[in-house]
Amino acid sequence: MIINPTNREEIRIKAIDTATEILLHDGNLTMRMDDVAQKLSVSKRTLYEIFSSKEALLIECLKNHMGHISQLMEAEMSGEDDVLTVFLKYLEVIIRESRETDHNRFSDMDKYPHLKKLFCEYMEDMKGNIRRFMELGVKQGVFRDDLNMDVEMMAFNAIGRVVGEEARKGTYDYEQLINGTMVVLLRGIAAPKGMAMLEKYRYKSNNR
Repeated sequence: MIINPTNREEIRIKAIDTATEILLHDGNLTMRMDDVAQKLSVSKRTLYEIFSSKEALLIECLKNHMGHISQLMEAEMSGEDDVLTVFLKYLEVIIRESRETDHNRFSDMDKYPHLKKLFCEYMEDMKGNIRRFMELGVKQGVFRDDLNMDVEMMAFNAIGRVVGEEARKGTYDYEQLINGTMVVLLRGIAAPKGMAMLEKYRYKSNNR
């Protein structure tokens, strides 16, 4: 890779992109600063002058990746009015991304407390978004109005953990996991209007 060794901002951007690619495609957090420096043809010392530690670079990688996911979601969801279609498109983005990445990428996070804190904050934000999505779905008539929202959130969280664990094992295709868990749960909480929409989604999904 040709890079200007005196342009610190260019090195910073390229280092984040390169490290993110290593994390997503080569597995967990065992990425070495030496590997990034070698790919950029710069010294490891230069990297440490820009990033105070490996954890600092990992944090930028996480921000970079989550930003990428957010952009994909916004592009997919633009123009959609009902929350069920929005959520299904969100699942499609996650499925598509999962085919290209290693699910063990953040499996060793306890060694990096600041990274773990940021990751947990992202997860909490996601939980909040799911809750708002469910509440709006009730108002739109796609979800049943007799739901205990706290119980449903527990179910979503539990299923999310199971999907993550099974995806890491590699026993099942990620798309099978999503369709066999999240979509099944959505059918369970769907009102008649939502059920009809899910049936159309299943037909569309099976005929791709």
